[in-house]
Amino acid sequence: MTEPGLSGRTVLVTGGRGFLGRHVCQQLEAAGAIVVAIGSGDYDLTEQSEVRRMFCEVNPSIVVHAAAAVGGIGANVANPGYFLYANALMGLMVLEEARLHGVDRFVLVSTTCAYPRDAPLPLSEDDVWLGAPVGATGPYGMAKRLLHEACATYQAQYGFSSVVLMLANLYGPEDNFDDDSSHVIPALIKRYVSANGEGSAVTNWGTGRATREFLHVTDAARAIVLACTADVGPQPMNIGTGVETSVAQIAQHVQDAVGYTGEVSWDHSKPEGQPRRYLDVTRARDGLGFEAAVPLSEGIPETVSWFIRSQKQ
Repeated sequence: MTEPGLSGRTVLVTGGRGFLGRHVCQQLEAAGAIVVAIGSGDYDLTEQSEVRRMFCEVNPSIVVHAAAAVGGIGANVANPGYFLYANALMGLMVLEEARLHGVDRFVLVSTTCAYPRDAPLPLSEDDVWLGAPVGATGPYGMAKRLLHEACATYQAQYGFSSVVLMLANLYGPEDNFDDDSSHVIPALIKRYVSANGEGSAVTNWGTGRATREFLHVTDAARAIVLACTADVGPQPMNIGTGVETSVAQIAQHVQDAVGYTGEVSWDHSKPEGQPRRYLDVTRARDGLGFEAAVPLSEGIPETVSWFIRSQKQ
């Protein structure tokens, strides 16, 4: 079903071949947009001449900036300067060239890693600057904070239209299941599927009591598509479910979906990050009319089924 605000318009999606980007492109195409998906092999977004060439060749009216330099915990710990530099520079380059080329709307895909460790719960957008982002993803979060401010100042000085979306932890079909860089849900799925096939025990990290918020990738993509034409400004908006879920609950969902009946233990000596984290999603509901539609009870079995099918191909 086409959306009048997107039908026939050219939308450039940086990171358009990644996990989130592929889903965004699919939904934009369904809304009638002409979608140009850009991957890391097409243009070097840290080089201004390359970014300028991209805009000259694509000539978009809307830009979704979903490209990011990301990695697992080990990579973030080893390369904090790189992750800050690359993410800040890519965002600033794309934003500036979007302005110079007269783009109608710039959608920045940001992250809840921008929040400080001790911000009150549920996490509210007004509290982003209460302290520095910390931990392995702190430099990545700080780069995104800079881009939040860039969008706000471009609105103030140039009247340039942008939207900033801070996404909860994503999961879903086509996620990254690589051992070195996968996140909580895909890592658990791979662990339980492997143990089920081998008849071995499962050992999870931490106590399982830490809480997080998880958002199905199709819900995230839908919020991004809404942001392309919504009448909202550059104030950051949390995009999530607003539901706090413990890692132990996630593990149980995965275990049930896999059908694993073996032994499960928790290694309390392993780190589990912040004790609690979940979002206030009021601003997205009021500004975009967005509410998440896929509960974990549906999304996790779907993701497990996709992963098992992918292993057989």
